[in-house]
Amino acid sequence: MTVGPPVLSRAGHTWSEQEKGVLSRAVLHAHRCGLAEPWNVRVHGHRVEIAENLPPALRGHAGADRNGVIATGCALAVVTSAVRVLGWAPETVLFGDPDRAELVATVVANRRHRPSPADVGRYRAVFEQRRHHRTLDPGDPEALPPAVRDAVVRAGAVADAQVVPVPAVVAAHRKRGMDPGLLVVTATDGRRGQLVAGVALQRAWLSATALGLTAATVIEPFETREFRQRMVRHARVDGSPQLLLVLGRSPSTTEA
Repeated sequence: MTVGPPVLSRAGHTWSEQEKGVLSRAVLHAHRCGLAEPWNVRVHGHRVEIAENLPPALRGHAGADRNGVIATGCALAVVTSAVRVLGWAPETVLFGDPDRAELVATVVANRRHRPSPADVGRYRAVFEQRRHHRTLDPGDPEALPPAVRDAVVRAGAVADAQVVPVPAVVAAHRKRGMDPGLLVVTATDGRRGQLVAGVALQRAWLSATALGLTAATVIEPFETREFRQRMVRHARVDGSPQLLLVLGRSPSTTEA
């Protein structure tokens, strides 16, 4: 993902109807963080706009708003993946219009880009993502082959976000425990941090899918500042922990 420049190119590739179809079909498979329709994605000429779509009844609910922003980050990751497989380098600006608070990202393409095998693999994974029930199959990242684990971690590393393998958190004194997994940590908190966390989450999930893994997310506990601070101490990281991606193995996955 490219963040900036502050102003998008005035001219760019105008998307054909066929390309619009590719973009719209792909984004339907982005992770929704438990919400029905967390985003609106519209193509206007050469601009792809991704906006938060929070129902009025949920706008006062901090958890729903947070999940909605993370989900739009997931949608952004899928859109940029589709743009790359269509043969273009995406140029992205976050929160580029102060008069449209709901607009979280705008993507244009003005430079041709030959898709790499990795680009194609991530795009295919958009339609193949496999979920599992984390309470039945919590996989420890340290048990994965190092090459597999490192590939997923690298895929989730974007500007202002990192993915960190963490062991299980043991519950004590009525505090909630946590499965082992990949912790998404952003440089800042707030809406920008949440959006970038969604991008990192979706990219890591697509990489895991391409490698034959299943995944599940843990987001709700991170709504509280106390829990985020607890995870900072547990994982010994700088920044704001936003969510956990728990990996598992599909029946067809074999040891690498």
